[in-house]
Amino acid sequence: MTKSSGTVHILGAGSIGGLVAYELSTLASPPKTVLLWRNSSRLADFRDRYLSKVTIRRLFKTPVESVSGTFDSAIASTLNGPISNLIVTTKTYQTQSALRPYLHLIDKSTNILLIQNGLGVSDELIRDVWPDESNRPTLYQGVINHGAFIVPDDNEYIVAHAGFADLNIAQVSSDDTSSLPLFIQQLVDAKGLVTHYMPYSDLLLIQLKKFTVNACINSITSIIDCINGELGKGDKAPQLFHDIIEESIGIFKKCIPELKDNPNVDKVLDKEKLIANVIEVGTVVNAQNSSSMRQDVLNLRETEVDYINGYVVKLAHNNGLEAKVNQTITNLVKLRLSINRNRA
Repeated sequence: MTKSSGTVHILGAGSIGGLVAYELSTLASPPKTVLLWRNSSRLADFRDRYLSKVTIRRLFKTPVESVSGTFDSAIASTLNGPISNLIVTTKTYQTQSALRPYLHLIDKSTNILLIQNGLGVSDELIRDVWPDESNRPTLYQGVINHGAFIVPDDNEYIVAHAGFADLNIAQVSSDDTSSLPLFIQQLVDAKGLVTHYMPYSDLLLIQLKKFTVNACINSITSIIDCINGELGKGDKAPQLFHDIIEESIGIFKKCIPELKDNPNVDKVLDKEKLIANVIEVGTVVNAQNSSSMRQDVLNLRETEVDYINGYVVKLAHNNGLEAKVNQTITNLVKLRLSINRNRA
């Protein structure tokens, strides 16, 4: 790497964290990028077994292309100075516990970018961690459409970059795009990420469109225990997609203030178009995929359903509304996980 230009810490060094770290390293003047690990055992593994190297396999290229880079790494107890720029790619439900050891290194001057599935994490951070605006870091939301997963390997830390797409970013609750911090500009400049910086109200529409795919595909495949493509056979699943989407977009339009003045709301959150997108993206393009939530349920891990279908339920309840369809879906995902755990 050439001379550093600032430091970026990445919390959640999985597939997305590894991909973002590598693409930042390709810049002509890259930032120093530090991968933050959960504990000393994971840190030692990365340094000793994997020699601090992340390998990216670009499966979307023919022939498959492999590239790699080495990165600094740390846990909270080994960091000395403040954190200026933090990218969070953990599971939604792990965010607060993962951040806790680093809170003493974060202040009002810190920039935090959340790149996660689901909705509601920034709301929780504002409510539970930084209720006082005077010491709150600047929060950014990212929606990533690249497909990536970790390839199990004893000797290499491998991220498979399976689908090439883009990364969309906005400052939470702000439509001002006149200035952006250096690390966001660096993400924009990293050609392999195809990053777009936009007003928050526009990002919300992108986020909600992706959300409807997850709310339909992830939850139903985990309940039924099937791969994505199996939901595309017959007319039963699309009927359920209709019910989930109709209830969700009705609640979004009533309860999310940032949507009310966006002229593209009705165009993007069109029920029939969203259903068609779920069918195309979920059951055709990714027909052979086993959703992340199904994999969590099969492996007896906690799921992100509280930040997907469960988020609609919370949003509705907070505004005096009901979300019976999404409540039922949320309950069934949790029941499926409970039954699997009892059988184990």
